[in-house]
Amino acid sequence: MKRILSLVLALILCTSLAVPALAADFSDVPPSHNFYPAVADCSSKGIAGGYPDGTFRPSATVTRSNFCVMLSRAFYPSDITRYTNDFTTSFGSFYPNYLALANNGIWNNVSFDEEYIYTSDFAASMNLGISRYDMAQLMTNIMNARGFAAGEAEKNAAASKITDYSSIPGQYRDAVANVYALGVIGGYSDGSFNGGGVMNRGQAAAVIYRMTQAVPVEVPAPETPAVPAPETPEAPAPETPSTSAAGTLTNGKPITVENVTELMNELRAQYPNKTDAGRYSGPAAIRQITTKYSVDTGGLVSTSIGCGGWAARVFNYIFGQDVTFRRVSYDEARIGDLLIKVDSQGYLAHVAIVSARKTVNGIPNMLCTTDANYGGGTNVMTWDLGRDDPIDYNDPWTYDIYTVYPN
Repeated sequence: MKRILSLVLALILCTSLAVPALAADFSDVPPSHNFYPAVADCSSKGIAGGYPDGTFRPSATVTRSNFCVMLSRAFYPSDITRYTNDFTTSFGSFYPNYLALANNGIWNNVSFDEEYIYTSDFAASMNLGISRYDMAQLMTNIMNARGFAAGEAEKNAAASKITDYSSIPGQYRDAVANVYALGVIGGYSDGSFNGGGVMNRGQAAAVIYRMTQAVPVEVPAPETPAVPAPETPEAPAPETPSTSAAGTLTNGKPITVENVTELMNELRAQYPNKTDAGRYSGPAAIRQITTKYSVDTGGLVSTSIGCGGWAARVFNYIFGQDVTFRRVSYDEARIGDLLIKVDSQGYLAHVAIVSARKTVNGIPNMLCTTDANYGGGTNVMTWDLGRDDPIDYNDPWTYDIYTVYPN
C-alpha cells in the first residue's frame, strides 16, 4: 500500500495537468512559477493564504507558526475552531492552530516544544524559521496518527540513500526516513537531507501539497443544520429560595447558583479580562484537593501564582474555608466548582474554577472556566474559557470536578 502511495505521489509530482484555480491571484506566483501547482492547491483549500498586497511571497522564510497554521488547517480544521477564543488569540493568532496540533499529540518530539506556552518567549520562538527536521517530525506525527506512514522496509531503503543520515540526531531519523520514503520532503543534489536548514513559504506549500496526496485532509462537518435544533438551556436553572442549603457563602447567603453568580460577578468587576491577578497569599481551601495530585515534575501545583493561585483566590472569595468537597460529573458541574485537568499520565495539568455555562463555538451549554497562566512576571487571568466534555471528543485528558454545593 505504501509503495502504491509513493508511486502515486511520484506521478502527481511529475504531472500537473489538473491544477486548481488559485483562491486568490497572487501576483508573485504566476502559472509559470515552479510552486504554482502547490500554492494553487493549498490556497483553494484554505490551507495557505497570501498578504494584503496580493502577494504570496514564496521566497520568504516559512516560520514555525506559519507551518503550524498550514498543517492544522489541512488536517485539524475543526479543532482550530474549538480552541479559538479571546484568551488564546490574545497571545498570538497562531495559538488555536498550535493547540489543535498539540492536543492531538502532533507536537511530540519537536525541538521547540515548551511546557509553558502562554509567554512572550514562546510566541517569539514561533516566529523563527522552522527546520527541515521539525517539519519532518510534525508531518510524520500526523501520518502516524492517521496510519499513513511508510513501512519499515521503505524507511530503511530511504535511509540508505541519504548521504548525511548518520549525522542526523537520533530523535529525527525515523521522521526523516518516513518523509523521504514517501517523497514528501526530498534531499539535495548531493544526496544530503540538511535537516538544520529552513525552507521558504513556497517549499512549505509544496511539501504540504505532497502530503495531502497521501494523507486525507479533514473535511469539517457543516457548521449549522438547515433547521435549527430546539434551544437548550445555557446554564442549570437557579436553585429556588425554598431549596434547603447546607452552609453559606462568604456574604452569608446560602450556596445556590444564583448567589454564587452574584459573588462571581463581583470578581469580574474587580479583575477585568486579561488582568494581572498578581500573587495570592491568602488561605487556599482548594489545597485539600490539589494536594492529592502531582504535576509531571514531581511536585505540587502552586496556590500562590499561576492557575492554582487564581483558582485559590476565586474559590476563597466565594466559599471561604469551611467547606466539604465531593466529586461531580461534567454535566453536573456548576458555577464556582473546582476543575482539575488531568493529563493522560495522571498528572495535574491545570486548575480552574467554573465561571459559566454558555454556547461556545456553536456548542450549547458548554462548561466555561476562569483561568490564569503565569509568564513573563505576570499572572494573566481570563474569563469564560470554553471547555468541551473530553469524553465526547476523545481528548487525551480528563476533568476531575469538585463541588461544595449541597446535594
